[in-house]
Amino acid sequence: MTPPTDDRDYWEDRARRHGPRAAGYSDTAMDAYEDRLRQSAIERLLSPGRGRSLLDAGSGSGRWSVRMADNGWLVTGADISESLIALAPPAPNVTYLHGAIEALDLPAATFDAVLSVTVLQHITDDRHFDAALDNLARMLHPNGLIAVLEYAPLRVIGHVPAYMRARSRGEWISAFTSRGFKKRSETGIRFLGHGPYMLAVHLARLLGHPDAQLITLRAVCRALDLTLARVPGLTLVADVQLITFEKANR
Repeated sequence: MTPPTDDRDYWEDRARRHGPRAAGYSDTAMDAYEDRLRQSAIERLLSPGRGRSLLDAGSGSGRWSVRMADNGWLVTGADISESLIALAPPAPNVTYLHGAIEALDLPAATFDAVLSVTVLQHITDDRHFDAALDNLARMLHPNGLIAVLEYAPLRVIGHVPAYMRARSRGEWISAFTSRGFKKRSETGIRFLGHGPYMLAVHLARLLGHPDAQLITLRAVCRALDLTLARVPGLTLVADVQLITFEKANR
């Protein structure tokens, strides 16, 4: 199935404008703040690879492919954007492929795990989204684990940009459990610290101050969010979540 042209064009344009950072937040302060939160969540919910195989679905310029390889996984990174793949650094135990998730023609049960970080929410056509999930399920071993980190609030409210298809936490869970997956774990990514820090960043910029002056505030706010992410039950209040699912053994 050929992915929508506008999805491909969106990522190619971001690659031209932002280079290797195109797959993350374009705002450097936002990216620096949330990156550590995401890494902590992934480290807690995905165990070291110990030589097992992992698909980084929507690998962009290789940020998570390299990190997962450093954590013992044999990684295949795949992305819809040729430009982003070209920007991905060579790394031991990482192989990059160009292709949309729904179009990857790899053998069934190839991978022990799949990781997708804020990628599936950018598949804007529902048919292609369904095809992508079906293909991920096909490529995953029985009892394999898929971890998706996405915008997943309890309820989607307000305007959603055209490059994104927002889904609630319940919709994400249903999308996988309806395909025979079992929800295994979940954790929120950002909580109370995120808002005050970004507000301070915007105010500082209006006053002509560099982001670097807020490093201490960033550390305090991020420490708060890292602590709250470990409190049972609080994950539901986070608008960005990491949810893991286990494929049935059939």
